[in-house]
Amino acid sequence: MLFFRIAIVICVFCLVTFLFRKASGSLKFTKLNMISLIYYFMILFNLIGASLIYLGLRDHYLIQKIKLSSTIDTSYYALAYAMIMLPLVLMVMKLILSRFAKKREINAYVASDIYFNANMINMQGLVLFLMAICTLATAYVFINLGYIPLLSMIRGENLDALRQSGNRFFSGNQYVKNLLMTSLTPFVSYLTYIYFRITKRKSWCFMFCYMALLSVIVLTYDFAKSPIITYLLGLYLLEVVMGNVKNRKRFNKLAIAAASLILFFYVVVADVGASLFSIYTGPIGRIIFTQIATLFLHVEAFPLHHAYLNGASFNGWMSFLFPAAEGLRSGRVVMSIYNAAGVESNTAGVMNTVFIGEAYANYGFTGILVAPIVFGIIIGLFAYLLPSLKKSPVSILLYVQMTLQFVTMIEGGFVDILYSASTIFIILLVIVLKIVAGHPGRRKKTGLSISGIEEKH
Repeated sequence: MLFFRIAIVICVFCLVTFLFRKASGSLKFTKLNMISLIYYFMILFNLIGASLIYLGLRDHYLIQKIKLSSTIDTSYYALAYAMIMLPLVLMVMKLILSRFAKKREINAYVASDIYFNANMINMQGLVLFLMAICTLATAYVFINLGYIPLLSMIRGENLDALRQSGNRFFSGNQYVKNLLMTSLTPFVSYLTYIYFRITKRKSWCFMFCYMALLSVIVLTYDFAKSPIITYLLGLYLLEVVMGNVKNRKRFNKLAIAAASLILFFYVVVADVGASLFSIYTGPIGRIIFTQIATLFLHVEAFPLHHAYLNGASFNGWMSFLFPAAEGLRSGRVVMSIYNAAGVESNTAGVMNTVFIGEAYANYGFTGILVAPIVFGIIIGLFAYLLPSLKKSPVSILLYVQMTLQFVTMIEGGFVDILYSASTIFIILLVIVLKIVAGHPGRRKKTGLSISGIEEKH
């Protein structure tokens, strides 16, 4: 029986890798793009852990909450289906768009020169204005929180309680926190970084350094570890898209920086001690098991412990499409089932998982069947059409921001792909930037050639 399961795991992994390789064009780190990044996130945070659980490694504390043995097999097969169907839909989208729309491959986009307006007075003025908004929004949020995150970590305060006070029980304006602070700040940071790398001017360097520091403060306000790692990954992706990555040295530096940050959080902040390198606890268990374990809990929770949500997870204003819509996220329902004490004491938040978890919680197996198709269609439109834009600081920023948005949606929930306030906000900002940027008359060569970065078959 174990041999049969090992064979299934190997076949699934090979098939998923092959399909994503075809859909993305390349899985090399030096040629990272929207689809290949989604592949690596899904492999690291979902497929590896699910495969190990399927093969019998079930001592993780969340997996031990599962009562039905059938839940293990059902969850793994559901994830395998989603990870096979998603790249298949992407490949179909690639074929359709190549016939009905003029598009450019991402490799050609990366190798193309960058066009920008040499007169940046208007752009710098807008960026300074946005920097001021980010600063004021951060000050507003911290005043409402009543604490400064970094000082709270040093003092050894209850981080779980503070995390919930910063998320679920924040008394200030949610749009200021979620849009003007957590979304706008890294957005502006990336924009200043692009112009700094293109122009090499000290003014852009100073603006980036300030925004990078502010981004670190903002992205750790609730003591979460993944946002700051994603931020660093975004900087690396900018380098790739701008055509500055010719070998793996930059990626190796990113990996070292990310590993150092993770160790810092677990050793200094979380004080995990001897359990640091345990497969079930510490950073290894958090990355491999914790994220995907909640998918298994979703599958068991509905409808055994809670009726299917039938669209209740969608925002209330979408009730004209989904009558039951009320903003009830499945991750919160699952948390209330498996950690009622934590919910009651206000130290537990949500059990988010890969997008098919919320799709299943709302619509059962129909949701699982449909979810990767919906994701594939929407992601495919952006992944294959954005590289057709003229390469400019604004188009580079849009591609990277949408990549990070989709990565977050993949790991955050099904409903976000249909409506996300932060995504709409980012697109509107890009439109404003495009207008302010003016005519891109100056050109910066990347030093890359299309033949030099294309995959050899």
